[in-house]
Amino acid sequence: MMRVLIVEDDPMVMRLNVEYLNRLDDLRLVAQCESVPTAIEVLEREAVDLVLLDVYLGSRSGLEVLRHLQRSGRDIETVLITAASELATVRTARRLGVSDYLVKPFTFERFRDAVLACRQAREALAELPGRVAQRDIDRLFQPAAPSVPRRAGDLPKGLTVPTLARVAQAILALDEATFTTEALLSATGMSRVSVRKYLKYLAEIALLDESFHYGQVGRPSFTYRCLDREALEALAAEG
Repeated sequence: MMRVLIVEDDPMVMRLNVEYLNRLDDLRLVAQCESVPTAIEVLEREAVDLVLLDVYLGSRSGLEVLRHLQRSGRDIETVLITAASELATVRTARRLGVSDYLVKPFTFERFRDAVLACRQAREALAELPGRVAQRDIDRLFQPAAPSVPRRAGDLPKGLTVPTLARVAQAILALDEATFTTEALLSATGMSRVSVRKYLKYLAEIALLDESFHYGQVGRPSFTYRCLDREALEALAAEG
């Protein structure tokens, strides 16, 4: 049973984290915290295996919790779930040993993958002998890259390989480092809703980075950045 601490000061996101966590097996919620001091207090008195951690916590930063864990030498998995998408924060999180990084808003599937990857890593470590073979180390430190879908059955319902290839081609043709859904509409000849579905899928398999903010009249706006051009080129070649 994996013991989980959630550190989040937004009640709506806290409820969502708890709801998502309850959908998964073999996980136990140890505590819910809204601040850095309370989180550190819980960590000092409770056995915790995984921390789901926000960065913006009032006037304090969730990165303080990461630094506390690093100083104390605790073997605890951490997943950042935050609106912080600045490169400096991402670099700091990586340096402090974060297991995964989810930018709000996030899907249940992405949440599930992050949490289960942490659980599987801990279970794999627990089963290893005192001296570890290279192949076992590779499985821990070099997770498999997402495969290129080649059949309709490889994709979520409603998505097709040729259309995915068309979207990948349109992304590769852009000169901008970042782009929006609207930038692909004329190149693909697709509706905004359809393009968004494909971009969401590419973000879920870690080929794109997805950033979110509210645009006009509270309408959500998404910005994307290519994370794996080689994989996108492989998808484009399927068209």
